[in-house]
Amino acid sequence: MRFHSLIFILLLLFLTKQVNAGESLKQIIDDHFDKQLSMVADALEQSDEQALAQLPPEYLVKASYAVAVKADINLTLTITDLLIDKAQEINNPLYEGQAFYNRGVVYAQVGSHSLALNSFLTALASLENTQSEKEIARIKGAIALIYVELGEYKLAQPFFEEALASHTERNDKTNLTIVLQNQGFMKIQLADFSAAKTDLLKALGLATELGARHYFPILYKNLGIIETQLGNTDGASHYFNQALNESDATNLKHYKSEILREYAKLEMSNNNLAAAREKLVTSFEIAQEFELKKQIRNNFQVLAELEVKSDNYKAAYIAKERAIEVSDTMGESQIAVALSRLDRYTTQLKEQNKRLVLEQEKKIAALAAEREQAIRNLLIAIAVIAIMFVFYFFRRFSDTNRQAVHFEKQSKIDPLTGVWNRRAGEEQLTRLCKREGQAVKVFSIAMLDIDHFKRVNDEYGHDVGDQVIIAICEIIQTSLRPADMLCRWGGEEFIIIWDSFDSTLAYDISERIREKIATTEIEPTGSMTVSIGISTFDQDDVYELIKRGDQALYHAKHLGRNQVVIKKKPQENLRVSGGLN
Repeated sequence: MRFHSLIFILLLLFLTKQVNAGESLKQIIDDHFDKQLSMVADALEQSDEQALAQLPPEYLVKASYAVAVKADINLTLTITDLLIDKAQEINNPLYEGQAFYNRGVVYAQVGSHSLALNSFLTALASLENTQSEKEIARIKGAIALIYVELGEYKLAQPFFEEALASHTERNDKTNLTIVLQNQGFMKIQLADFSAAKTDLLKALGLATELGARHYFPILYKNLGIIETQLGNTDGASHYFNQALNESDATNLKHYKSEILREYAKLEMSNNNLAAAREKLVTSFEIAQEFELKKQIRNNFQVLAELEVKSDNYKAAYIAKERAIEVSDTMGESQIAVALSRLDRYTTQLKEQNKRLVLEQEKKIAALAAEREQAIRNLLIAIAVIAIMFVFYFFRRFSDTNRQAVHFEKQSKIDPLTGVWNRRAGEEQLTRLCKREGQAVKVFSIAMLDIDHFKRVNDEYGHDVGDQVIIAICEIIQTSLRPADMLCRWGGEEFIIIWDSFDSTLAYDISERIREKIATTEIEPTGSMTVSIGISTFDQDDVYELIKRGDQALYHAKHLGRNQVVIKKKPQENLRVSGGLN
């Protein structure tokens, strides 16, 4: 009997402790959520799941947002799971939508744009029938930021405008601060620095009025970017230092990664390369600590620029490749599919546009009816005159058409070599990439560059340089089919387009071309060599195809020239042949 009583007392003490822990968390959220999010996040990180489970849904909403801002993915997912379960128990779609919104916030913080967008769209779906304008406006503002991250500024602007109008109508200063901050960032990307600064200073004023210091680091960072672009080094340094100080004061260390990267770019612009490298290294360390993929990718891009400034071209190439690899892990290839789902949330706008179109069509129909009779009478007179001139115009049209065809072809021919020019090549690549429903969809390109061509111009003059270019074109054409396309891409660089060739066939022909050029004596320079980079169409666009070809050509040059290199998708390896030159 005493044993049972002891068990009961211990159980009662345990439950009392859990209840007290839950009440303590509620008090911390009430006291600090509006002004000290990091303190809320720290308290949540030190709590166990039983204490978190004691929180009511409205507190779980705030708790999950606090840890999302601090980029704590695991804890955000844990708390939003609890919130979703409670929302479904009480059949409350508003709480469920807020849970998915906060998940989107943390995914956006670490650069997982695909997961962020899917979370925001799921939040919109949950809120469809709730009439919660505030939450819907918040999500629209978040989707606008994703568009900005993807460079789709025209698509982002309507979402920003709708969110700003909704928050302004309700005088929602907190969400106005967020939207103005993000819209200011977009205007920086558009180089509209005056308008960007206006938005950011307005957001800074609202954040100061609210006492919400957790907005300060990013606001000061963006103001520093503006001063950097305007060439105001002292102003930029001042803002970046303020941003770093506020990151420490608010215990939002993860923000320091992007702040230090922008600071490093400022140092680079002033040729302080050692200081830039030091800041960039620290930025990398913070980004890796918090697993911030977007910041890691952006850091590699800046590192590539820094290595070029330091004449470390091999390191620059490696940094650029690492940036591409990180970008591939961010899931951005899935974003286009997710964006298409936005159509379901723009039905009202489409209906409004449809009504406007119908009204315009009615006006056009009325004008057409008024003119129809006059046109009919006029056509009778024109028909009589047209018969008299038809023979004349027929002959004139035939001559003009022949001239147009001739001029069109001439506009696509390189005047020096007589081969196709860059314009013709770009049009052909666009057609090949966009064709659909055809049996043959395989094609390859080779980017070819004459090695050490500058020496020829320097030693023999540009006239001899032109003769060398013509001679090499003639050698290349002896290995091509009539259906193959040789284009002069610019200067001493050419591109060959092989329709229906896979990478193996393209490689074999390129190797044959390389050997022919290397073993042919060209007067008066003697034998020349070329470097060749190959890429094969793999359901991508012209830009990516040419980019891979350029990367392969760059690699061939890096290996010592007189090489043939194949560049496939990032997960595949380069294939190399040739000799050093």
